[in-house]
Amino acid sequence: MNTLISKLQNHIDTYGLDSLKNLAYHFSKKHEYSCILDSCQLNTGVHGGEFEFLGAFGAKKLICTYAEFKNHTTTNKDWMFGILGYDLKNNFEKAESNNNEIIATDEVFFFIPQIVIGIDKNEKIVVLKGDIPNNFWDTSSISKKIKTTSHTSPVSKSKYLDKIAEIHELIKAGDVYELNYCVPHTTEYDTFDPIQFHIDLLKKSPVPMASYLKAKHIHLCGASMERFLMKKGNTLISQPIKGTIKKGSTSTEDLKLIHQLENSEKDRAENVMIVDLVRNDLNRVCETGTVKVKELFGIYSYLQVHQMISTIEGKVNNDITIDTILRATFPMGSMTGAPKIATMQHIERLEDFKRGWYSGALGYISPTNDFDFNVVIRTVLCDTKKKLLNYNAGGAITIDSIAEEEWKEVQLKTKAITEVLAN
Repeated sequence: MNTLISKLQNHIDTYGLDSLKNLAYHFSKKHEYSCILDSCQLNTGVHGGEFEFLGAFGAKKLICTYAEFKNHTTTNKDWMFGILGYDLKNNFEKAESNNNEIIATDEVFFFIPQIVIGIDKNEKIVVLKGDIPNNFWDTSSISKKIKTTSHTSPVSKSKYLDKIAEIHELIKAGDVYELNYCVPHTTEYDTFDPIQFHIDLLKKSPVPMASYLKAKHIHLCGASMERFLMKKGNTLISQPIKGTIKKGSTSTEDLKLIHQLENSEKDRAENVMIVDLVRNDLNRVCETGTVKVKELFGIYSYLQVHQMISTIEGKVNNDITIDTILRATFPMGSMTGAPKIATMQHIERLEDFKRGWYSGALGYISPTNDFDFNVVIRTVLCDTKKKLLNYNAGGAITIDSIAEEEWKEVQLKTKAITEVLAN
């Protein structure tokens, strides 16, 4: 094992971290089930998880229902990688999901991996489970150029503007204060390589919570910058995003845009509503007096956008179960709005699709029941049997939201995806 680790570490030291990451991504092609969590070397400061990069390959066991998930996490002494679909909410609250699904996915999907490798913030690698076979070094698979054949969405601009007007009426009536409304996109293709697309997407839009998940013919390629929830020891950390603005073409324009986002009353109002919701959720499971807002309205810059991110922490008892935590916090308020139950009920009526894995949470659970989950946004889902792609985008609508500007924000959030698909 020491020889193997030395070989892996030497590869990083000689060819760079990205070279080893690419080997790991291509190694995923050799397995029916795999998951990669990549911080794109943005794993610092407020975004600092334990790992810069985690790769899980091969499946010893599949977990495809919440009952199995709950049972396994109660006695878990192994690594688990996978996803909690948005529609898991129906197990926790008075909600339902009757819209048509674009790509069929399990409500919950996790696997116990055969192999796990990790890279820390200092670019030191460790094999956390299993043995790396010789074909890890094989990069002979040929990447296919993307060739799409059609693109559709049930939501035109005029329909979108009508929906925003309807949401404004709900807010005026006092039914909701803020509602996250999302627009689906569907693309058919002739040729598409999920791994190469994912690598290209992260080059265009590197983010601290990127994720790739393969479950046989279903592939998830995600460029999320948002953390749903992380547990480190007895500390819970949530980092909701509310507030988005484009990057500038010059440093002067960039500073102007950052200042505009920092001082936007609308974005600050959106953000603080969700911060209050998260505080309330965490207070349901955290020790009294421990829930604190560590940072409010932090501005973080990426290649495509600037984002307003807040950080909330709390302390839990050592014996608390993951099921208890999820029942208090899932789904994340940044993808529903406030109040949560009312917004979920209205979302079901307003939207034209079943969210499925989109706006769920993807990540890992460690053998000690620590975990880290992102929010599934800026993500493409691929069904290689149907040759079908699905990606979605939306935003939080408040009484101050201007429908035309919200429409522009939806286009901004899909910009990186559409540009990579067009190449």
